[in-house]
This record gives sequence, structure tokens and C-alpha cells, in this order.
Amino acid sequence: MVYSDIFLPVKKKINQSIVVAAFAQILKLSVWLILIWVMYALKNDSSHFPILPLICLLIISIIFYVLRVYAHDKSHYAAFELEEILRKRLVEKINQLPLETARNIGSGNLIKVLIDDIKELHAFVADAPPLKAEAIVTPIFTLLVLFIFNWLFACLVLFITLVSFVILSYLLRKGHLLKQQYNEATVEINSRIIEYIQGMNAVRTFDAGEGAYSQYRTALTNYSQLVFDWLYSSRYSSKIARSLFSPMLVNCILIIGLSFAYMSEQVSFTTIFSFLLLTAGIAESIYPVMGLFQILEKSKAAIDRIFEVESLPFLTRTDTYNTPSNNEILFKNVYFSYQNNQQVLSDINLRIIENSFTVFIGNSGSGKTTLANLIPRFLDVEQGSITLGGIDIKQIEYNQLISKISLVPQDNFLFSCSIADNIRYGLDNITDQQVIEAAQKAEIHNFIMSLPQQYQTLAGERGQLLSGGQKQRIAIARTFLQNRPIIILDEPTAFSDAINEVLLLKAFTRLIEQHKTVIMITHRLSSAIKADQIIFLEQGKIIAQGHHDDLIKSSDKYQALWQEYQQARNWTIAVNSVNNEVTDETI
Repeated sequence: MVYSDIFLPVKKKINQSIVVAAFAQILKLSVWLILIWVMYALKNDSSHFPILPLICLLIISIIFYVLRVYAHDKSHYAAFELEEILRKRLVEKINQLPLETARNIGSGNLIKVLIDDIKELHAFVADAPPLKAEAIVTPIFTLLVLFIFNWLFACLVLFITLVSFVILSYLLRKGHLLKQQYNEATVEINSRIIEYIQGMNAVRTFDAGEGAYSQYRTALTNYSQLVFDWLYSSRYSSKIARSLFSPMLVNCILIIGLSFAYMSEQVSFTTIFSFLLLTAGIAESIYPVMGLFQILEKSKAAIDRIFEVESLPFLTRTDTYNTPSNNEILFKNVYFSYQNNQQVLSDINLRIIENSFTVFIGNSGSGKTTLANLIPRFLDVEQGSITLGGIDIKQIEYNQLISKISLVPQDNFLFSCSIADNIRYGLDNITDQQVIEAAQKAEIHNFIMSLPQQYQTLAGERGQLLSGGQKQRIAIARTFLQNRPIIILDEPTAFSDAINEVLLLKAFTRLIEQHKTVIMITHRLSSAIKADQIIFLEQGKIIAQGHHDDLIKSSDKYQALWQEYQQARNWTIAVNSVNNEVTDETI
């Protein structure tokens, strides 16, 4: 990996900036030479005003400043363009990662890469290229001119410059930023902030914010200590580096040698003036790069992290894609485990007929949601295969696969925009009337109309202004509007009260009646009675499958589960009345 590879999307503009900056520095050297010309003209004939040199000085100075500003503008525009390109590229990359990989990276880490790390690149792209061009071109051309004036003292300047570079390289190596620790510290801060904000209810309920804030404070302290240690370790190297390329050092050495040479009539006053002026120009061109060192180190750490995310493996792809002929889903000898190597699904063989209603049941942790997440390739099978319409889903172009599936997750995510925009999210050219019709089918229209701004009411961040059941029905409305042939419902009534559950069940009935392939994950067995097939999972294996009536007769475990469910529905607790009499109240 080469750090300059990060420039590739804007390489042409960066190269233009470097070339223009280099040419501007040559013009700057010309300005210095004209100043020497003016001084020489006045020394030889003080009775004539040096009009021609001064006109040349004015013209070249204007051209120099125009080109220098253009070079830096070019690199800054390239930096802003690169930020946009990288953010789009990284978002596209993240969208193509397996869901488990994205979750393992963590939201704090992703935020750091997408916002902080890309922002850290600005100095690396906007300032470093033109300044480095100036720092390289100026010493080379200046030394060539100095050799014309006096080769002996030019060799002295060259020697001092080379020694300074050697010492500088050694000092800067000692001050390298600990990139891995820096990344981990900044990720930890982002994670603690996100955790604190998203878990505000739990934080206030259980520890009044003290524990969560303490975790954030600890992360901030660790980050501050790391940066302080780095700056402290490089304090001397930074100061020495700045001193080495200060005009004072080289000029002090030169003035002693040039004075002795002038006294012995080996050099002229013009030569002394030329050396002092031009060597100061060398230091002036290199000095700004020294100030960029710490910023560039942080930029390199950011580039490492960006390249690390971009190198993550995609979902498995093939060279050729096929189109499924129908929407039948077939699991064949499917195995899956997460990165902790815990086996979650084992030897899954399952056929889901097109336009059928299938229910996944089982205890928490039995693998129901994981099994459903394999269908849209949020996760990829470890062994075996899943086919859609007779085509392995890995051989179906991913966007085409996703276009066939609507997923209503257990905890629905709504965006911080209007309810109407949330319903039509991801779809173009959807009219308000179509949104209303979808909401009516999802039994959410009457609630929306009761709001002050109706369909233009903002849902709030993550839909926080709505209840769980209301968010579920908005997600169902979105599903009606998408009108995709396969629908996956993950615990759709988990956050619903009795009224919301009735409304949701009406919406589900409409979905099923639309001749869709519907897959529902649920703990409520009442939703499974009318299913075409029930898939009973236990510890990642299918222990029973079939229609409700058949399973009641053929599966002891299903029969026991059904009885437990019935008992739970009729469960009562003893409560004391006002008269301290014990009564039963049905829940």
C-alpha cells in the first residue's frame, strides 16, 4: 500500500497543482535574481533608476502569486472532491459487506472512517502536494544558481542542507504517531458517545448516567493521554527540525565564511548578498512542510483505516448472473456460524413454495432470524446452498435479489423525515395518493390523519416520536408500496398492544391475500395456525415442520409448546382486593 494511492481519483488535479506550484517557485527564484540585478545596477551606477529590472520584478511577482494561489486552490478543490468520492465509495463498500462484518466493525468505527478519517485527509491532499513541490524545486534550482556564483560556498550550502535532511529524517522517525492505538482510542470515543445517546433511557433508569458518562470520560482520557504522549515524545524533534531549516542557522555559518572571503577579495559584495538572500529562500520553502508533519502523521493513520475498510471482503460474487424463473425458496444442507465459530444453523433442508405462508417458530436463540437473514444475503451460508426459483442466490445479481424481497424487522428503523417520505423511502415517482392507499392497507392512515401535520409530520430520529406498533404499521405500508413478491416479517407484533396487534393482523391478512411468498418469525403461535407450513427450530436445527393440525398430532415438542402457549394466554396472578381477599385476575 502506498499512501499516495489515496490521490488516484483526483490524481490529474493534484499533478496539475504540483506542476503549477513548481513553476511558481521557479518564478519566485527569478524574483530573487531580479532583486540581485537591482542591487547590482544600483551599486554600479546609482545615478540611473533601475526601471527595467523593477518592471520585470513587478510582472513576474504578479504572475508568481497568481500561479501559487491557483496551485493551492487546485489542490484544495481536489481535496473536497476526494472527500465526496471517498464517502460515496465507502458507503457503497459498506452496503456490499456481509451484515455480520458491518456489525462487527461497529457504528463508532464506521462513523470515524466516514467522517473523522476522511476529514483528516484534507491537509494531506490540499496542502502537502504543492508545499512538497515547492520544498523540492526551490533547493534544486537555488543550488544551481549558487554554483554559478561560487561553487565553494555552494558546496557548503549543499552540505548543510543534506546534513539537515539526514538529522530531520532521524528525528521524525522517532516521533511517528502510534497509528493503531490512535485509531482504537478515537473509535472508543465515538462508540461511547453513540452508546450513551442511543441508550439514554437505560442510562437514566439504571445509573443516572454516571456509569455511561464514566465510560466516555475514560475513553476521552485515554485518547488525550495518547495524543499528549505522542506530542511530548516529539517535542524536541519538532523544535530541532524547525531550527534546522531556519534561515538563521545557515546564514550565520555563511556570513562568517563569506566575510573572510570578502576581506581577502575572493568574493564580491554582490555574491554575499546573493548567498544570504537565496539560502534564506531554501529555508523558507522547506519550513512550512515541517509544520505539516504532525498533521500528515494523523492523515496517514486515517488512510490506513480507510484502506483497511476498503480491503474487507465483499459478499461472494460470480462472474455471470442468472434470473430466477419463480419465487420458490429452497434450503439445501445449509450450515451457518458467526465469527465466534458458534454453530447457529445445522443441516437445514427446507422448501418454501411460491405464494405460500410460512412461519418460523422456536425459543429465543434457536436461529429463526438468522435463517431469514440468509435469504436476502444479509449473511452468507457457510455450507450448503439457498436457491430462488432454482438459481443459487449467489448467482443472482444482488440488486435483483433485494428487489424481490421486503423485510419488516423486529425493530423498524424510521428516518428523520416526514411519515410520507418514510413510507415511500427507496422508491421514485410515488404519488401522495399511492402513499395514502398503502397506509390505508397497513391500518395506519387514520392515525396519521389525526396528527397535526398528517403525512408531513416528522417521525423524529430513528422514529422516536412514534410507538413500536405505529412504526411497525408504517413499515408494513412501505412493504405494500414496494409490492415485492417475497415478504419477511420478523416478530411483527413484538411491540404492539392489543389494539395495534388487531390492526397489524388485518394488515398481514391483506399481505397474504396478495399472493405473496410470506415468511413470518413469531413467538405467538396464534399467528401460525393458518400458515401453510410451520418450521419449528431448536438449537439451529429443524425439529418439526408441517401444518398446525399435523404437528399437533405428530410432534410431541410442538404439542407441548402449544399447550404452554395456551396456558400463558390464560395465565392469572393472585392480587389482594381492598378487603384483603385473594382473587384471581386474568392477564
